[in-house]
Amino acid sequence: MDLSRFLKSNAPAKSAPAAADPRALRGEGEAIAASVANFLSRTGLFDREAYVRAYPDVAKSGLDPLHHFMRVGIHAGRNFTSLETIARLWREVLRESQGTDDSLPEPLADPTRYRVAIYVSSLGNFFMTEIGEVLKAGFTDAGVPVSLFDEKSAPDAKATHHVVVAPHEFFVLGEGRRWATDEFVSRAVLFSTEQIQTQWFARSLVFLTRAKAVADMNGQNAAILRKAGIRAVPIQAGYSPSFAPFAGPEPLDAPAFRGLSAAVRNFEPSERFADRPLDVLFLGQQSRRREQLLAAFAEKFADMNTFLYYSRATRPLSPADNPMAASEVTAALLQRSKVLLNLHRDEYTYFEWWRLMQAFWHKAAVVTEACFPHPIYKPGVHYFEESPRHIHHLIEWLAKSVDGQTKAEVVRENAYRMLRERSSARTAAIALLRAGETA
Repeated sequence: MDLSRFLKSNAPAKSAPAAADPRALRGEGEAIAASVANFLSRTGLFDREAYVRAYPDVAKSGLDPLHHFMRVGIHAGRNFTSLETIARLWREVLRESQGTDDSLPEPLADPTRYRVAIYVSSLGNFFMTEIGEVLKAGFTDAGVPVSLFDEKSAPDAKATHHVVVAPHEFFVLGEGRRWATDEFVSRAVLFSTEQIQTQWFARSLVFLTRAKAVADMNGQNAAILRKAGIRAVPIQAGYSPSFAPFAGPEPLDAPAFRGLSAAVRNFEPSERFADRPLDVLFLGQQSRRREQLLAAFAEKFADMNTFLYYSRATRPLSPADNPMAASEVTAALLQRSKVLLNLHRDEYTYFEWWRLMQAFWHKAAVVTEACFPHPIYKPGVHYFEESPRHIHHLIEWLAKSVDGQTKAEVVRENAYRMLRERSSARTAAIALLRAGETA
């Protein structure tokens, strides 16, 4: 597969306290900076030519481009890779993953011998806390004692495993800086959530390269981390009956939704796909690419019952200032929606696990642009995949026609069953334990 062509075919165009370890945030420590630079070199993820082309001051500085990135670019949030570089790396890891064992981990013989501490920043995006809560539910399902902490807590001295969700937030925001020490990071399992081409992933490398082990929600990311000698495993938290916000019918009574019809707000969940009052749902943050696609769909979706929540984020999404920043709201909308529309924020065609998983959980049919292959979930079987120019036709067929609704019933049931059987939060919890033990 020519992944470069595959990717291009889908593109439109308050003062915080000082860190206890001052090297942690900026990577000024020689050993830390060297480890990050070594990672970028060994994987080939850093694209020197693209970096120099994008930032004219690099050539003027007289510095080697990678040296410049470590001194300047990484702190300024600069782009450091390219579509072609990502495509090459994905092609390599795709070849290496052929025949990979994706069997479920063995059950725990004695779960009570473990004690897990999960850490999530209270100042970060709310869905990182949601991921932490789902992981906590998974450990509970596995019978493992577990507690959830934020950056204002103290480390659990009795924990056998320390799991940090979204290290690029936890170790950087507010009091999380005091945790960013070699002593703590080196004995923690870091749960990475960022796409590999982003500035947030680059900043997380300061921590990922020093961790006991890394768990990544994206299998290709984990494979690339392993290429540089990092202990990394793909772990995707999923279904749990212990996660209360997704356990049952949720009301849709927040002020932000008063403009919706009474039929939508007062909907009683039904087993029938055709009964759901919202034809199509989109939830996502602003990007130029999404903006262009949604504008193109506007006329097509005008004749359907559509709910688009498209926000511009200038700071982490939190319940204090955003009505959507709650698991219960996500659940309520998905329970009322026939179709969840998934659009990539840029030309990198990642399988957006957290968004798709939530739709699978609530039996909304997923319609997405082409995604990078997943080892378990397949287009046409567990979700629908279509090019942007034809997405509206597919959604209209699924939402409005008898044949489409029949097909959607089959696909959404396949996805829900697979989520419960192969992608449970309990499975993810056990895999995290194993990663922490064998590192």
